[in-house]
Amino acid sequence: KRKWASCSTKGKISFNISLLDKTDKFQNAVIVHELIHLIVPNHSKLFKSMFLSFMPDGEKILSKKF
Repeated sequence: KRKWASCSTKGKISFNISLLDKTDKFQNAVIVHELIHLIVPNHSKLFKSMFLSFMPDGEKILSKKF
């Protein structure tokens, strides 16, 4: 499974260079996902709620297979 980005416990966000080949929508969803990790470090209900408040179709966008 490919990792598009990551957020360290120190708040450093790293992105996979291959993300540049993806659509703007996909890039935005990955960026929002990682920015929320600066506040919520896991994929809890709070994380999901925050992510969906910014990206209502974010789960659908990120679930696409490449």
